[in-house]
Amino acid sequence: MQQLAIFESLANRVISIDDAAESIQVSSATIKNWVKTGYLSQSAKNLISVDSLKQFNTKIAGSEKLTSRANKSQKDTHNHHALAHKIDALLEDSSTNKHLVGDQYEQLLSNAYRNKEGIYYTPSVIAEHFFERLPDDCSTLTFCDPCCGSGNFLIAALKKGFKPENIYGFDIDPIAIKIAHQRLLVASGYHSKNIHVLDFLAMPNEKDIQQFDVIFTNPPWGKKLEKNIKTRLSNKLNLPYSANTSTLFLFLCLEILKKEGLLGLLVQESFFNIASFEAARKKALSLQIQSLIDFGKPFKGLLTKARGIILKNTKNDDLTNLVNVERTDTQYLRSQKSFTQQPKSILDFTCTPEKSALIKHLFDIEHTTLCGDAQFALGIVTGNNNKHCINHAKNGYIPAYKGLEIFKDKVLEASCYISNDFSKYQQVAPIHLYEAQEKLIYRFITSDLVFYHDTAQRYVLNSANVLVLNASFPISTEKLGCLLNSKVINWLFKHLFDTHKILKADIETLPIHFRYFEDNAHFSESDYLNYLGLEEMPDGTYRIKK
Repeated sequence: MQQLAIFESLANRVISIDDAAESIQVSSATIKNWVKTGYLSQSAKNLISVDSLKQFNTKIAGSEKLTSRANKSQKDTHNHHALAHKIDALLEDSSTNKHLVGDQYEQLLSNAYRNKEGIYYTPSVIAEHFFERLPDDCSTLTFCDPCCGSGNFLIAALKKGFKPENIYGFDIDPIAIKIAHQRLLVASGYHSKNIHVLDFLAMPNEKDIQQFDVIFTNPPWGKKLEKNIKTRLSNKLNLPYSANTSTLFLFLCLEILKKEGLLGLLVQESFFNIASFEAARKKALSLQIQSLIDFGKPFKGLLTKARGIILKNTKNDDLTNLVNVERTDTQYLRSQKSFTQQPKSILDFTCTPEKSALIKHLFDIEHTTLCGDAQFALGIVTGNNNKHCINHAKNGYIPAYKGLEIFKDKVLEASCYISNDFSKYQQVAPIHLYEAQEKLIYRFITSDLVFYHDTAQRYVLNSANVLVLNASFPISTEKLGCLLNSKVINWLFKHLFDTHKILKADIETLPIHFRYFEDNAHFSESDYLNYLGLEEMPDGTYRIKK
């Protein structure tokens, strides 16, 4: 951490939050969190005590490693100028295998830089897989990768039979473009004029670019965009300002794709089931989806799965269109219409046609949802559990329950106690939600839905969340908990969302079959299945009774 030389020039003993952040190379939001969690002393609005910052810098930050957690990018860096020279030398060396330089370049990039720019170069075997369903003769077709990196999709296009003069690539990284250009030259002997340093998202008018027959690309995952670019694109494409880079790339690629052309994207698994990608999925479903492909976890150090989607730029007027679904363990055809019947246009990979029919059956039975009929609250975020949590009861402290202490039928004794002065903590929901006379508390990270009916006004930490029903909801909180904990709703949740995070937006889409309780005073799994017209199979799945 840099020395705080700025302190010595201050006549008074306060410093602004922004100046403090700059002086120790963290964000202003991080400084504010440290104020809230008691590490720094606030002297006035937007001002903190210089002495507290000095003390924090010398006595706390190093030992607790808060700065590295709050701003890892400051530690994990590389010298890009020196790296450029190294890559130039490799490309000029006639003995270098040019097709391996891209891999070397990616390995030399710091994790912070890769995360910031969303750089995860597509493995060659995955790039080539996208081309498998193209015609045998691609010699008259044009291909483009608008964020081509070191060129794996470009080389795959060449192998498939695209003429080198019909292959186009763009990227914002001059080093990657140089590698891509050299690789195409070595592979074809063609000095391409179609591979350029260009920011596809920043172009003023995509229609100025020629139209292409095929576009396959791996857009930058989670890249942070400049405000003016995001505003322009959101307005132009009629998308919410929160639209992510994968969504923006899908819409912009369609702008330069010929009618009947093919668009393929390699994207993160959340693209297919998380609410923030719903606009992209709806757009995809308005066209003809050709393939959905699960590639597992191909990126070293990245836990999320990578999945592919290939679209034909044709309106989906033909309701009989079949989608080729490829998973690591199986492959099958599924009606595109079946995806449109799922909540939030989810494109799930786990459902065979039989399972898809079962999901449709569950949603066809009369139900309501929690959307607009419940208040949700996050558990308390202390900002530093080691500092704020103790393991025993004490005057002025209250028990705060962790997710792992919550079960469907009980709550274990609290292992954590926190001060009842909530101003100390980084994030606290409205107190009345924790203190509701009746609520559900549930695990946030879990492989199985776990809701507990709480009538003891328990507080929870952020590994658990809170659900408080509106008074108008047709069944009681206790009965709602029974339905959400049921085996069949757990099965449904896993097949819809394929996630271990229990998000509000996902809970709100689940069908709540409230009329079950009109003829059943109490809940039982067998009675609920009979009501739904289902029977459980030995493998834990279900089938519709004939």
